[in-house]
Amino acid sequence: MTRAPEPAWTPEHPYVSGRCSIGTHDQCQDSEPRESGVPGLRYLVCTCCCHRLRAVP
Repeated sequence: MTRAPEPAWTPEHPYVSGRCSIGTHDQCQDSEPRESGVPGLRYLVCTCCCHRLRAVP
C-alpha cells in the first residue's frame, strides 16, 4: 500500500490590517510591532505597501 504524498508546505500570506484592506491606511496602527498587554504576545505587523512608503526618521 502506498501513502498519499504529503501536502507541500506553503508560507502564510503576509498580514494586512483590516483598516488597510478597506483603504483607511491613515488610521492603521499596525505598521509597527507593539505589545498586546499579554506577556509574550505581540500584535502582527501590517505589511501593506503604504507602510513601506513612509520616511524613516
